[in-house]
Amino acid sequence: MLIPEQFYEPEVRDGFYVPSEMKRYWAAMLTVLDEVDKVCRRHGFRYFADYGTLIGAVRHGGFIPWDDDLDISMMREDYLKFLKIAESELPPGYKVLSIYNHHQSKTFLARVVNLEFISTERQALKDNHNCPYATGIDIFPIDHFDYDETVNEYQKILIKGFDEVAAVLDDEETKIANLPEGIRQRLEVLCDQSGMKIEDGRPIRQQVLICSDRLYAIFGPEAAKVAHMYFWESNGTQVYPKEYYANTVRLPFECTSVPVPIGYDRILTTCYGTGYMVPVRRGGVHDYPLYSMQKEYMRQAVGRVYYPEYVFTPDDMIRPQTGTTDRSKKEMVFLPFSPKYWKYMEKEWAKFIDSPEWDVYVIPIPYYRKREYGEHAQLCFETEGYPEYVSLTGFDAYDFDTRLPDRIVIQNPYDDYDNAISVHPRFYTDLLRQITKELVYIPYFMTDDYDDGDERSVIVSGYYIRVPGVTRADRVITRSGIERRHYIEELVRFAGEDTRTYWEEHVIADETTAPDKEEIGLYEEEVPDEWWKYLIDDNGEGRKVLLYHVSASNIVEYGMRYFDKMERVFDGLCANRDKLSVFLHVNTDTPRVLEAYYPDLFERYTEVFNKFCELELGIYSETDELYKPVAVADAYYGDRDAILYRVRKLGKPVMIQNVEM
Repeated sequence: MLIPEQFYEPEVRDGFYVPSEMKRYWAAMLTVLDEVDKVCRRHGFRYFADYGTLIGAVRHGGFIPWDDDLDISMMREDYLKFLKIAESELPPGYKVLSIYNHHQSKTFLARVVNLEFISTERQALKDNHNCPYATGIDIFPIDHFDYDETVNEYQKILIKGFDEVAAVLDDEETKIANLPEGIRQRLEVLCDQSGMKIEDGRPIRQQVLICSDRLYAIFGPEAAKVAHMYFWESNGTQVYPKEYYANTVRLPFECTSVPVPIGYDRILTTCYGTGYMVPVRRGGVHDYPLYSMQKEYMRQAVGRVYYPEYVFTPDDMIRPQTGTTDRSKKEMVFLPFSPKYWKYMEKEWAKFIDSPEWDVYVIPIPYYRKREYGEHAQLCFETEGYPEYVSLTGFDAYDFDTRLPDRIVIQNPYDDYDNAISVHPRFYTDLLRQITKELVYIPYFMTDDYDDGDERSVIVSGYYIRVPGVTRADRVITRSGIERRHYIEELVRFAGEDTRTYWEEHVIADETTAPDKEEIGLYEEEVPDEWWKYLIDDNGEGRKVLLYHVSASNIVEYGMRYFDKMERVFDGLCANRDKLSVFLHVNTDTPRVLEAYYPDLFERYTEVFNKFCELELGIYSETDELYKPVAVADAYYGDRDAILYRVRKLGKPVMIQNVEM
């Protein structure tokens, strides 16, 4: 799997800061998923993205920004076959952890991991994207299921009984005679009632858990439903018609794609409600981030963590003395490091560019990408992409040591304390503050305002607040009072309560520095020639464009009724064709899935889409690339999917299609 270098960089997604440490952890998980995918393809095993990973694929086209694990599921038949052969076919060092493979496993699910624990060996770091932590993916078994009150109740009683016995057994005990008499007698009763058998010579607790697990699978493939049985047994949820998991369709996921169950929309609405496309940033079933325990173990074991951490000292609050210059105008230098982040500096730059008191310079600075052990690798220096009206000065054409600018404005606060990039050492903040009277930091990103109950936002704030560009700046400019408060509170936790007054003076809120609301568009050369007649009318005026997205999930769910609905929509659109064009969009895998598994639906699909082309209502596209459709759209109509989410984020009108109307 090829993961681009830019992937590792920290970024804000959906208002949430994702640090580079998490990006590398994500990349390592994607590599594990890729290896599992290879095994499954070789043997014809089907698997499905599930839970948070399924929501991520459908809503975000990748990880939920505040998520830190990967979940897939398999039908029981494929699941057991996979457990038997996977460890011998996965790369060296990989482990398959389940009650069937390892006697110390205690959970009902399986986990494939790339390492047994932390590794800082160079080859391991290279293979795992410079991530030292053991990581992997969870695999949930799916069982056939039917509602039968008598059978279901008996099933639950036996499962609970075996689980209670397992909870009091030692991992290593292999002799039944060594068990306490009461436990031994209860185990004998459970085995008699279930037809299960426990033998000496193998870990007893492992055998008991396997008995419990087998009781999840008492129904055969003739059953009408499927279920995640652990959740059914514990709270009666997650039972679905088996058609929902009958086939898969692949959806984009980060730099790859994942198979999702064909009934993904119904699964998600059943599990999370019809509002699952609206993000909720709270919750989770484990401590965040998932690697925090490994990180803390390394800190305690060897006295440090793998990724360098900046340590605050009181000297960082002491302003160095700088020299003086004899000039008629003051000089201000802006130091952006990438044109894609210039917009976060531009409002501050615009305040001074025409001032008679200031000479203003914009100097893009070089930065390094990092490889194993934080070593500097590729040197990047970006000058293409800044607005034409911004005059650039080369970093080697301005002598900082003799010019001693009165004010330097930075936007990269990390120096060398980020795990993906480092600014050139010449532009580290401890040096910059010695050659200017005022060092100002303006973040190159904006997060959503959050409250203290949003624990994950509070946790990741440390990655961008506990950094030298913040503590050494004479002024930190935030974009809201709430953001200012978060900076101050985090800095106080970092540097001590006695520093509060200092931060309150140095961190300010200035909403006028916030960039204008993001709008995306296309350059003329990016627009295919055949699109123009639908984007521009006969008078040379732009047409309104309705983005109409249809999904394989809803086509299969509603069958022929879905296409009847589409034709009714076409009829309504025909009446407004002089004012409106349609961008009809499907994911790349949709026609393939219909043709392979639902030939009747594929035939009808072909008829309807041919009708759309004959009516010349607009643009038709089968693509997983969403940027262009979203850019040209003025409004959205159709099914719940990642493309809907992107349109909604831009504030454009959205309407979800109701096939029943």
